Amino acid sequence: MTEQQVEKILRKLSNQKMFGETEKAIANLHILNNEFPKEKKYLALLGSIYFDADSMDKAEEYCTKALEIDPDYAEAYEIKGLIAEKKGDNELAEKYYKESVSKEKLFKMGYLRLVLLYHKLERYDEAIMQAEYLLANFDKNRNEYPAEDQRKIFAQWLSLAYNRLYSSLIRTGQFEKAADKINEYVAFRSNYIKDPYQFLSEDELLFKLYHAAKDTEKMKESEEKMLNHYMVPLDVVESMKKDVEQGYIESANPANYTV
Repeated sequence: MTEQQVEKILRKLSNQKMFGETEKAIANLHILNNEFPKEKKYLALLGSIYFDADSMDKAEEYCTKALEIDPDYAEAYEIKGLIAEKKGDNELAEKYYKESVSKEKLFKMGYLRLVLLYHKLERYDEAIMQAEYLLANFDKNRNEYPAEDQRKIFAQWLSLAYNRLYSSLIRTGQFEKAADKINEYVAFRSNYIKDPYQFLSEDELLFKLYHAAKDTEKMKESEEKMLNHYMVPLDVVESMKKDVEQGYIESANPANYTV
């Protein structure tokens, strides 16, 4: 099989995974695996697509084969972690995710999996530590990337990392630091989202955080933006303040919004 033929199959695979054509993706991966039976990348991809197809035994089988070829292959450990997590074994999932980031080569998705797992388990200090490491060590020049590349990393990992980071900071009462991280997140996204009137959920969250932190100057600025820029009704703004008083920062109390 030529390099061009391999590239053609990989392009097909990418589209098939995107559109949920799992059976076709599996068939194409088996073509590559039959041609290159010792290629760890295709074995791990088979593990990934069988995971997507909810065939956990097959997914485990191909990840194990990939690790027999390369015991340090981080991608295979990540998938084994996903399998363990899906089966409800969070302890084993953590072990595999830690294995995926313990190798010589830094592995972005392993750190992201740890962030997501720790947040789910309400281990917020650990989620914060891993998220901060992830943001500091990957795509360091992301603000200089072309818009399309920025959209890509935003979808792949950046939005999830920031979301879990500022959520963990909020849940540990670190309101000012949470607001700083949200502003970083919004600033990055503004590189390619140019509509100044697009109301973002982060604007509402910042409004609440400034009130929770009792930052008088930023409270005033945020309230003015709500009322005069986004034209949010005054009664809704007052309801958002009630949310903060009652501890509803990441969510809303419907009772505060009833007429």
